[in-house]
Amino acid sequence: MNRRTLILLLTLNILFCGLGVYFFGRQALSSSSEPVPAGRVALPASRPGRINKEASRLPLVIYRTNHFHWRDVESGDYRTYIGNLRAIGCPENTIKDIVLTDVMKLYASRRGQFFHNGREFHFWETNERRALNARQLEEKERQLARIDKELPGVLRELLGINYEREINKYFVDSQEDERRFGFLDQSRQAQVLSLREEMESLRERILGQTENEELAPDQISELKRLENLQRERLAAIFSPPELEKYELRTSETAERLRAELIGFDPTETEFREIYRLRKAFDDRFAFGGGGDEKRLAESSLEEQIRLNLGDRAADYDRARNRDYRDLVLFTQVHELPSSTALAILEIKQIAEQEARNLLGNRSIAEADRMTALRSIAAETERGVKDTLGEKLFRKYAQNSGAWLRHLGSGAVRDVSASH
Repeated sequence: MNRRTLILLLTLNILFCGLGVYFFGRQALSSSSEPVPAGRVALPASRPGRINKEASRLPLVIYRTNHFHWRDVESGDYRTYIGNLRAIGCPENTIKDIVLTDVMKLYASRRGQFFHNGREFHFWETNERRALNARQLEEKERQLARIDKELPGVLRELLGINYEREINKYFVDSQEDERRFGFLDQSRQAQVLSLREEMESLRERILGQTENEELAPDQISELKRLENLQRERLAAIFSPPELEKYELRTSETAERLRAELIGFDPTETEFREIYRLRKAFDDRFAFGGGGDEKRLAESSLEEQIRLNLGDRAADYDRARNRDYRDLVLFTQVHELPSSTALAILEIKQIAEQEARNLLGNRSIAEADRMTALRSIAAETERGVKDTLGEKLFRKYAQNSGAWLRHLGSGAVRDVSASH
């Protein structure tokens, strides 16, 4: 290719580029002069964060199609209010946040009126002037119990949410469901959560029909029917192994065992076996039955659990002692060796046995007996303090160490106390 040909090609390229810019520029200008469709905003065609100098000189055209005001949506009736929010396309999560906050403020106002006696505040008056009298205290407890019972039902009806679980999302854990149902795909997670909300709503309606703790026969019958219906619906979602995994993660029986077996540290196999036996017992007595029949059944249950555990039965029995569970929790929180809980439990058991022996010896004068009890309590306190250290001892004594105070007064509980 000679020099003349090269110059000719470059000239033609520049000419074509110029014509292209001119043509597309006119097209852009002509399209920008067209009216903007109603309800839309004419914006520069530049990317976010960049400035289109040509477009910045053009007027911003806005067509307003209506005059919206929040009063057009608000209503004194929550059902209407929610319907209006949905009608304007408000997202469901936003509706829930708006209504939940509003309802909580309403009930907080209702609660607040029962915490004062109506007397005007004067800064010079001491607190007894505004203290509630016995009649007002009784009315306060009655009204607060009524509110506590009413609020969950209101939120369930308006928003289809579980009050306690929703509050926990703000104060405890917003991802609890995701962790528990992580073994399921998203579709079945949605099915399970929807079924749970439906069943809880139906149970709340049944339980809300009674003013006391005792259920009527027709309520028990309805609760049993719901229990069977839920199992049928779950069986349609899960395979048998999946259903067992689901129940081990969510059932009341499993939740209770996780609290009652603190300090036992069960293996997966041990937990499954204890759960199987305990679940059969809970199902049997879920809606009634008790007295001697229940006591005998529970005694038989505990015997069967110990038999199945073999050498681990002693560890299981120790974990049934609530003082030991408190000690295990305390030592774990404060990152103490696991042997610490056992050491303090041993101190406690020895001290309480000595106290019982002393209280049972009627040949000792009362004054001498009380002196000896105080001596036992002082010696026990020194032993626990040496084990925990001064700082942690004070924390333990204030919270879980009530038995130390009881020891010196003679109010000694049975060392086998459990549950």
